[in-house]
Amino acid sequence: MNRRRWLKAGAGVAIVAGITGWWLSFRKPDRSAPPTPSTPEPTPEAPAPKAESVKPSDGPGDGSTVAPKAIEKSSIREGLPKDALLMESPEAAIARGTGLPWRKSNLEAVVTPDAWLGVRPLTEFGFGAAAGTRITVSDAILRAHLGDYLPASGPIVVAIRGARAGRAYNRFADQHALTIAAPDFLNFCCTIGVWDPETGLVSAYAASTVPNRTAIVSSALGVQDANMLLPGIYDYIPGSHSNYEDYGFPFSIQGALRQNSDGGGAGSLPALRAVSPTGMTGARSDTTRDDNLHCAETPLLEPYDRYSSEGCLVVAGRYTPKEGHVGPWAAFLNDAQMADRAAVTLILANATDLM
Repeated sequence: MNRRRWLKAGAGVAIVAGITGWWLSFRKPDRSAPPTPSTPEPTPEAPAPKAESVKPSDGPGDGSTVAPKAIEKSSIREGLPKDALLMESPEAAIARGTGLPWRKSNLEAVVTPDAWLGVRPLTEFGFGAAAGTRITVSDAILRAHLGDYLPASGPIVVAIRGARAGRAYNRFADQHALTIAAPDFLNFCCTIGVWDPETGLVSAYAASTVPNRTAIVSSALGVQDANMLLPGIYDYIPGSHSNYEDYGFPFSIQGALRQNSDGGGAGSLPALRAVSPTGMTGARSDTTRDDNLHCAETPLLEPYDRYSSEGCLVVAGRYTPKEGHVGPWAAFLNDAQMADRAAVTLILANATDLM
């Protein structure tokens, strides 16, 4: 098992040839051993901490009366598979659609069904060859991976690219077994959870760490930019993700982790930029500053997609002011205990490097 702190891309893979030295230049300096954080209290299906919740404004606060903006429905997109681990074929996703208009109207003309279906799974980094292989995530494995890096105080977020658990919800336990799967830019083929170094317990939830198919196609055609954050250990900032007022949803995603904010953050991080409509093959070495971590369903979820991401890390579930935090996302927030923390350490690893 490879337990080195900094992950290596698969040998001979075309899209990562020649970027290893470039990537290593982004490594943070080593620091001393991790501190002892407080222990979160796991409660099944518990809501996120109250400090993470917000409600729509009732007025400007100057004594005048302004009616709050209405949210037409509780679910951001209807008709999505209710089981986050159900593997939906691309053809079934096209047939399913949502019956709702595109949120970004400029994408509709370029992200045709044929182009969307043409995206291929991420077989690079060894995901194709290792598909079906079982790996285990535990305190010992994560400690070896963290090495002498000093994380931010408190539970640590762990994102594992290209590995699925047997259930969408996997609460705190000594270890979790995952199965390697090549991310297909449609289904939840990754796992994001929380590691508490004080108790040695780990949780794991259905997630994605790659952009969706709409972002891949539109990025290759120059309409928007899709990127894939490269593995590493980064310090993120708790905060909100985006403002969707322009799309008829007057709220931001609460409880998110931001790569950067006015209060600091991880800075510019290494990424691969999609340049082909078929996927990440031949991707261009680049950097990113806006790959946040948030819930999978957002107001920018387009008709065929199951999660909303141009490069952000996402956990299955959603947030609206009407519903609050829903799905695995709600359980993840309860585990992470991010309220009132200045920073949260995030580990992003390829599953193939944990074999």
